[in-house]
Amino acid sequence: MSARVALSVVFVSTFALASCSPQPAAPPPPQPTPPPAAATAAPARTALNSAFTTTSATMAPLWTAKEAGFFDQEGLDVKLTRIQAGPPLMGAVQSGEVPLAFAGAQQIVEADLQGGDFVIVAGFVEALGQFIYVPASIERPEQLKGGALGVSNFGAISHVAGQVGVDYLGLKGEVTFVATGGPPETMAAILGGKVQGGVLSPPDTLKARAAGLHELLDVARTGVKSQTAAIVTTRKWMREHPDVVERYVRAAIEGSHTFQTDKALGERAIETYTDTHDTDLLDETYNYFKDQFSKSGFPSMEGIQQTLNIAADSVPQAKTATPSQFVDTTVVEKLKSSGLLRQLWGSDTP
Repeated sequence: MSARVALSVVFVSTFALASCSPQPAAPPPPQPTPPPAAATAAPARTALNSAFTTTSATMAPLWTAKEAGFFDQEGLDVKLTRIQAGPPLMGAVQSGEVPLAFAGAQQIVEADLQGGDFVIVAGFVEALGQFIYVPASIERPEQLKGGALGVSNFGAISHVAGQVGVDYLGLKGEVTFVATGGPPETMAAILGGKVQGGVLSPPDTLKARAAGLHELLDVARTGVKSQTAAIVTTRKWMREHPDVVERYVRAAIEGSHTFQTDKALGERAIETYTDTHDTDLLDETYNYFKDQFSKSGFPSMEGIQQTLNIAADSVPQAKTATPSQFVDTTVVEKLKSSGLLRQLWGSDTP
């Protein structure tokens, strides 16, 4: 074979082998770029009806939480309404129409002793910051014998304070109580001669003085404690909505802190919810209450025991009951463990 033929054979063979070899796979076609992930939707806000029972500034932690926007920060659209203490409030809480409210412990304790499902989840005032006011014609306690004192409603904070005050003055069983509907109505009843005196707290005490009434007793001087401002709900609602209860209580504790540390905002809350615009009245009311509020939100067991002592006169079961039956501290314990109190006050035990 000539060299030219041999070279041709080699070239042809090589070409044939190359043609029969598998070819590398073609690169896959480019894939479309996936769209960016949608932003996580904010959790739906929760609409919540809440209530307070009096225009006394004992309700100030709740008012301040609303004014300062703490409920908004917790994702709660809270609508505040004033509802009379006693059956009107208890019915609203029991039905779930107003599942969380600020109220005195007396009505809660008495209802639970008779089979109710109510529970105190936080507490803010254990002092009886109420006063017995009377017309100028009454100068001595004994002049109230056979008379009546106006209170907002039976079981209300003013009713509890009135009972303690009457007992302290040695008039237990000598004075009756009339449910007027609220502090303004109590003052009107005194001025109209329908009752011989009434139980009031700032700013209504200042308005009473301006109307010619005078103080017969500062009930706080008795030294008796009572849980006069507490967050209440039902055990059923708390089981079903634990997160909402926690958010509500956190906002209220922050409201209590802000009221005690921010006078301007505290007075604005008082002005809004008591319809008081006189700067002197606002100043005196704020100064009276600013140191009365709990820093921790824990219920007062001593105050609830005093509530039981009062209830024992009309509800025999109160004699053997204990304060722990009426409270659930799960939420305040959790908030304390979370560092909330240290964040607000610099200590876990302010």
